[in-house]
Amino acid sequence: MYSLKLELKLNNQEKSKLAGCAGFARFVYNFGLSMLTSSWDFEGIKAGDSKRLTAIEKVFTNYVKTNADYTWMKQYPSAIYSSALRNLAKAVERWRKGDSGFPQMKSKRRGDSFTVLKKAGIYPAKGESMLPFTNKQVLQPGKRITIPGLGEFRLKRPIPFLCSSQSFTISRTANKWYVSFSLDVEKVPPLFHSVESVGIDLGVKTFATLSDGSTIVAPSSLKKAKTKLNKLQWRNRRKRAIR
Repeated sequence: MYSLKLELKLNNQEKSKLAGCAGFARFVYNFGLSMLTSSWDFEGIKAGDSKRLTAIEKVFTNYVKTNADYTWMKQYPSAIYSSALRNLAKAVERWRKGDSGFPQMKSKRRGDSFTVLKKAGIYPAKGESMLPFTNKQVLQPGKRITIPGLGEFRLKRPIPFLCSSQSFTISRTANKWYVSFSLDVEKVPPLFHSVESVGIDLGVKTFATLSDGSTIVAPSSLKKAKTKLNKLQWRNRRKRAIR
């Protein structure tokens, strides 16, 4: 498994958009942490952290987001708050195992960051296999990247090769924004061509004519080589004639 971290080239409007997404993720994380710790004091409820967080996400989806005071949340994709609660679950799990301290409330002073995840793929019909790479975001080489739920953004440095990823983390360091994503270079999206196969006819007027009607002009180096070969053949025939 490999990962890339690239700096985004943003205008002021895009910076404000990403800052808003980070604030939304921070709000959801803190909301989930507060609800989880409060639920530990409820009597008569026997459930693990995972089930409690699942219930908290349902409460957030069905009640908090529908509240008139939180209509501003509708401008942000659901993948942001789902990932925020998923990150909280991982933090609690690490604490339970003793690998880290108890999760703390997120603060803007620690920097902005959030994660988006491309969810389920596309299934042609019930019972059939998922179409390849539809559960991942395919990334083309170049200085543009499409982030699920957020749209297309420019990059300072290009993506070096064709790849795909499912999870994207956007973070801010000082005044610079970055996107990082994991990928498996051994599993790249298949390349599809509009014409699978064509016939080739080598001719005189053109170097080659394809069955789809297009032609290929002979390179200049080939023309020079042909001219040189013709001269050598003419000289050899002339020598034989003189003898």
